[in-house]
Amino acid sequence: MTDTATERSSTGNDRFQSVLLSVFGLRDISWRQLVWYCLVFSVVGGVIITSFEPLVTAPLPVWVAILHWFFHLFVAAGALILTTVLGIIAGLRMPWPLVAAVILLPFLLAPFSMVADIILDVPTLNDDASLNITQLYILELGDIAIPSLGLSALMAVLAYRAADIVQKHQADRLLRQAPEPTLRSVIPAAPHNLGDDLIRVEAQDHYVRLITSDGTATLKLAFSDCVAALARFQGGQCHRSHWVRFKHVKTIKRSGSAYVCTLKDDTQIPVSRRRYSELKRRA
Repeated sequence: MTDTATERSSTGNDRFQSVLLSVFGLRDISWRQLVWYCLVFSVVGGVIITSFEPLVTAPLPVWVAILHWFFHLFVAAGALILTTVLGIIAGLRMPWPLVAAVILLPFLLAPFSMVADIILDVPTLNDDASLNITQLYILELGDIAIPSLGLSALMAVLAYRAADIVQKHQADRLLRQAPEPTLRSVIPAAPHNLGDDLIRVEAQDHYVRLITSDGTATLKLAFSDCVAALARFQGGQCHRSHWVRFKHVKTIKRSGSAYVCTLKDDTQIPVSRRRYSELKRRA
């Protein structure tokens, strides 16, 4: 195997591992990633369901059948996530928002299922001209109630990740609203002439270097202890050796195969791959 092929294989494995870590809650996830995962899940699920040739879509062309099941899966994922998120915002604690979402899913999905059947001209058991819209809805609800439970089981992890995003945003908002402490109140060893406008912290072996708008100081302190002491500041660890205060961050972006945080004084700080998403969300 050539070096290029080896590098591509390694990159592919890293991406696959990153997706698994994100989906199962071991790494931060963004709304954009969550929507992407829902799309992929719906496409793959649509293809798999169509391959079993269910009676509902068996007479249809393959692409129409796939589109039919994709639409159902994507709408179901969206409804489950949205209902869970609304439950979190309303003040419910997990898992009750998800329980409510599972119960409400067939009621929310039924109208979309009816519209999809009409648009795609899917033959259904409810094609009776004598039935009014309410009766059709009740019949459709009965048709999808049990399948929706199966969909809920498959998509619960996506709803949990959505709830995690909302809860972290709520925690960040509360943190931003809370007054920040003085530097010496959390790190008593900091010199008086440093002031309180902390910019960043850098690890240097068994020491830490504090950088403020008034100067710098090196203290004999473990970096992990320093980061823990700064928890009430609106900042975060971006690398195993660096902590930054968000008010001084100008940009956080990818630079080649690495990630870089640029401060307002144009200082560039490395950002580790696993901390990039959280830092991007909070800064």
